[in-house]
Amino acid sequence: MLTVNKAQVRLIDGKLMGEASEMGLAPGEWPDFIAVVDDAGKGFLFQREQISLRDGVVHYRDRAAGVELLVIND
Repeated sequence: MLTVNKAQVRLIDGKLMGEASEMGLAPGEWPDFIAVVDDAGKGFLFQREQISLRDGVVHYRDRAAGVELLVIND
């Protein structure tokens, strides 16, 4: 599991988005879970749903809140 700070992602059109390199992911590294937390350690736990490298995006979803995280393969 990877844990990132909320400052490493942006809210765009109701979805959280972040660049893989900014999140500290190595090329081809797609963890099953990514936690996005604030400075107090509270946030969302996202599970990988779909790797669509043709589109350059890996889709994650927080099952409890229904929030989506898109990680851009940069």
